[in-house]
Amino acid sequence: MKPDFNALVRSYDNINGVLVTARSNNIDYDFHYRYFWPWAGTNEDPVTGGVQTFLAKYWAEKLNKKRLKAFQSSERTGFMTVELQDDKLLIYGNAVIVLEGDFKI
Repeated sequence: MKPDFNALVRSYDNINGVLVTARSNNIDYDFHYRYFWPWAGTNEDPVTGGVQTFLAKYWAEKLNKKRLKAFQSSERTGFMTVELQDDKLLIYGNAVIVLEGDFKI
């Protein structure tokens, strides 16, 4: 069943996104997640790693681990490894270039 993003947008106009996450029952991953953000002009985060800034800490505390494997169960699925090091978050994974350009100052 495909989410009704229009209904989601109409339901509340004062939030940036909706995140759903759960511990994985698959031995290849520690947790799964999806992030919907139609208020920003895109229905769903296409595996950017942006939500890892808070998800990594949350799951690290829950699972008592510093290095975790995350799976984004979105339309364009993806996975990454996240690692907490003191005040840093390291994100490892494969990337696909979807936009390229030059800035001129």
